[in-house]
Amino acid sequence: MLSLLLIAACSSDPPALGVYRSGPNAVARGARTGEVLVWGATGTSRRVASPGADGTVLLGEDGPLWVVDREVPAPKKAAPVTAVMVESAGYRMRALLVPADAAPRPAGVAAPDAAKSGGVYVRSVVKVRQEHAPPVYVVTATGDDVGAGQFDGPKDVRAGANCKAALGLLDDKGNTLLSSTLLAAATRTCAVPVVVPPVDRDGDGVMDVLVHGQNGNKGFRSWFRMEGTKLVPGPEDVWEGIP
Repeated sequence: MLSLLLIAACSSDPPALGVYRSGPNAVARGARTGEVLVWGATGTSRRVASPGADGTVLLGEDGPLWVVDREVPAPKKAAPVTAVMVESAGYRMRALLVPADAAPRPAGVAAPDAAKSGGVYVRSVVKVRQEHAPPVYVVTATGDDVGAGQFDGPKDVRAGANCKAALGLLDDKGNTLLSSTLLAAATRTCAVPVVVPPVDRDGDGVMDVLVHGQNGNKGFRSWFRMEGTKLVPGPEDVWEGIP
């Protein structure tokens, strides 16, 4: 199945051709030459593609990037989020990431920080303002069966044996998980999921969320649409080996 997905990605239009390595020379699948529009933290820019190894192209500089077919605005700087909201996010995401029969929290032991407790490690919390409605919060979190997020667990989910990850949408108080989904790509690659502040990627008035992560030669880029209070999966690019 993965091979079929890779073939589809190579033959599709530029918007579906995700850049799949950040670093000194960003790498994308395909054999394109000349100028390519890419989107990243500073907005849309043009890169000159040059041939890479094993059916890839090099686009220079750092990512995370996504190849686009139009100008996409730069993501706005994320607003500060309180420790209370981070703790609430971890609590709400726990049902997705921690088995119901997991060991209880050790009595009398304080969590090392707001992001890491109870078997959940909150990775991103991004506040999203809405017109004529209260703000919402986009959250990514991880957990694993050897205790990432626990008091004596590894510092990074990539040290775990089961790198379970999820994406959620919280209400403005952090009391309700409005929408959520397990991140299969992040779980499979053990890449820590990071949220980029949402933008309107295709100009249709709906905000789009890019979630990305990289773990050595593995990683992913996944887009989600924010349709009201629901997260709807969009284009995705996953890799488990970089040439």
